[in-house]
Amino acid sequence: MAAMKRHIITGTSAAVLLIIVYLGIITLAQDWSHALQQTADLWYWVLALAGGFGIQAGLFSFIRHSIRKSQTATTGSVAASGGVSAGSMAACCAHHLADVLPLLGLSGVAIFLVRYQLFFIIAGVLSNIVGITIMLETIQRHGLSDKLGGWKWNMNLVKKGAMVSAALALVAVFFLTS
Repeated sequence: MAAMKRHIITGTSAAVLLIIVYLGIITLAQDWSHALQQTADLWYWVLALAGGFGIQAGLFSFIRHSIRKSQTATTGSVAASGGVSAGSMAACCAHHLADVLPLLGLSGVAIFLVRYQLFFIIAGVLSNIVGITIMLETIQRHGLSDKLGGWKWNMNLVKKGAMVSAALALVAVFFLTS
């Protein structure tokens, strides 16, 4: 139970850190009041992104701890899970580059990012969902958790379904926001 608390703390800390980074980027690019206003306007997306990122961080912590404990060779799966997690973070914050790019003389890129802000936010949320399913499938495939290993769901099929659904949703969102 103490080990599980550690993974929950890791996930919660990652979610809070992501929100702090989010607020920091906006505050540096604009000001504190704009950061608060932006967060108030997009609070549900911010919470979805931070929550998904926190869940991935907690699951990643659990997987790494379980691998060390059981000496299971799952390095490729953990690397893939971590890569998707990093991609989620990048997609989450990509639209905030628009705040900084005009200062670097890249106004055209900034306009593009602002125009597709919703697309990037949704891409971050969907990346989180895919990342979470990849990690759950890794846990199930390698028997790292008795509870998850005993699930009746085939997490490999769930993972594939999440990937296809996310890709279709992104295409739809892209065309709806264009």
